[in-house]
Amino acid sequence: MLIVSSRKGFNNPDKLNEEGHQFREIDLARDKEIRIIDTLEDFVTELAGKRILLLVHGYNNEQDEVYDAYSVIEAKTHEHLQAEYYLVIGYSWPGGDQGLEWWASKKRANAVARRFRFLIENLSANVQLLDVMSHSLGARVVLKALKQTTADKLIRNYLCTAPAVDNEALEKGEEFFSSVNKIEALYVFHSKRDGVLASAYRLAEFDNALGLYGPEDKQYIQNKTKNIYVANCKKKVDSHGAYKRSDAIYNYISLSMTKKPTKFRTL
Repeated sequence: MLIVSSRKGFNNPDKLNEEGHQFREIDLARDKEIRIIDTLEDFVTELAGKRILLLVHGYNNEQDEVYDAYSVIEAKTHEHLQAEYYLVIGYSWPGGDQGLEWWASKKRANAVARRFRFLIENLSANVQLLDVMSHSLGARVVLKALKQTTADKLIRNYLCTAPAVDNEALEKGEEFFSSVNKIEALYVFHSKRDGVLASAYRLAEFDNALGLYGPEDKQYIQNKTKNIYVANCKKKVDSHGAYKRSDAIYNYISLSMTKKPTKFRTL
């Protein structure tokens, strides 16, 4: 898999690489570097004209855990969405490696957003289509980047699993309201059985995460938005990390690409 990293030394979970992004091809099964791609220009040229799914991990992940998760998602994507994408690529950022680093990791997510914006602006301008799938605090990286850009419709489908952002964040006047307009379709996947969001996020933020019960104002999403779709995964997802293995989620994504989904659905 092609991996873009903003981690110092490519794999440091706590420090940003001061010189920007690094690009490598990694054998995920063996955690082995295959090659280095020297520049962003070379990386984008290699992907030009292709249909791309870009993965963005969440909070508290060592690099090998990121690779394990991306390996599962890549396999599931090939199984259920093989015709949709030419390539699945991964993004790695310093989301921490300890359960008590929430505020430091959130700060780094905000810091990473600027360079992530630059990456997706370049990709979107050159690939055939760009879809993004994020997990947990990765939603902040993506939504913050979209908030900062002046470009229009950078992402076709944004598949946002267990988003660790406020449950009002997509509504008018809230933090990521403007981000929604940079996406053709935004899919929110949530589950009330997510113990991490039910406990750790609430403890840190004194509020509910979007990934726990979905958007707070469901009438707003139903009546005032055109491109937000919400999938309640409570019957299929029983933990914070279970989204990546759920066949029901990939089947829902596949069907949504051929037929416009309802605004709210329970899988």
